[in-house]
Amino acid sequence: MIVVFIVALCSILVVNLTQSSYREGRINNAAAKRIQAEYLLKSTINFARVLISNDESPETDAPADKWATFAKGQAIPVPEAMGINVPGLNIEIEIQPEDQKFPIRALLTGPGAGGQVDIKWRDACVRLFRQLGFDDDLNEVDHTKTFPGKHFTSAELVALLIDYMDFDNDTYDPGDFPAGIEGDLPPNTFSNSQLKRIGELQTIPGFTPARLRKLFPFITVFENNKVNVNFASPILLKAISEDIDDSTVAAIDQFRNSEDGFTPQNLSTEMAAIIGQEGYDQIASMLKVGSSWFQIIAKVYYGETTYFMRAYVSEGGSGGGDGLPVIRSVELF
Repeated sequence: MIVVFIVALCSILVVNLTQSSYREGRINNAAAKRIQAEYLLKSTINFARVLISNDESPETDAPADKWATFAKGQAIPVPEAMGINVPGLNIEIEIQPEDQKFPIRALLTGPGAGGQVDIKWRDACVRLFRQLGFDDDLNEVDHTKTFPGKHFTSAELVALLIDYMDFDNDTYDPGDFPAGIEGDLPPNTFSNSQLKRIGELQTIPGFTPARLRKLFPFITVFENNKVNVNFASPILLKAISEDIDDSTVAAIDQFRNSEDGFTPQNLSTEMAAIIGQEGYDQIASMLKVGSSWFQIIAKVYYGETTYFMRAYVSEGGSGGGDGLPVIRSVELF
């Protein structure tokens, strides 16, 4: 019995030591991979910055630009010089111009961009929300419980946005547009400042998680008040003007993907030819052909494990003297 007990005890100790060594080995391996992945992600972000800086015509974006090759995401090879030989390792990069999205801050103009409402952008925002189905998703009611069971329409949501960002504590109520709600809320409920993150929208009544998921690909909070017509989505193009329908979008898409494409020199004439001079004159101040802000997403795959890094960069400004776009924010997932 004593011998059996000793053998059993030794077996348990050996098994425990083996399992402990196995766990420690996996933990150390995962830590090493995470560190390696972080450096690979940072290198990929810098690779994207180089592509953007090497744009031969920075004032004009076009599908033929080197960085635009990665607009929908594309894998890149791991340089042999890096000496990394990991089975299943894959690196992917995506570069998207932020100026192709709806500039939420453009809703307000004036000193500090928190005063006068820009009617063109206000109405365009309503059209964007309607295209995303916000008038018809009747089950999407106020998630903040401030107005239990209340379904906010597209126009009402825009009024809430204006209330949230303007500098006063008064309800937005122009008379010819649905009124906001700020006057019905306790003081200082809204920030009364420009949005800094898209995530802030979740604190506003009516901007439910499901609606935010739909909105995220189409809006930006960076400081710009024009949309890059060379990369804007069909939904955003139709939101900018009532004169732009599916056939007009098709014509715009055909020209911007042609050898000529929209440039600062031909934007007015070509857009006027597509939507009419009067229609173009109404939205001329809302359009441009280049971007100054970019979103870069880098991904590193290790078999079943994936690491992400997202960076927002802008051209211009002081970025350390390397001549590359300035990194404004970085997130590691």
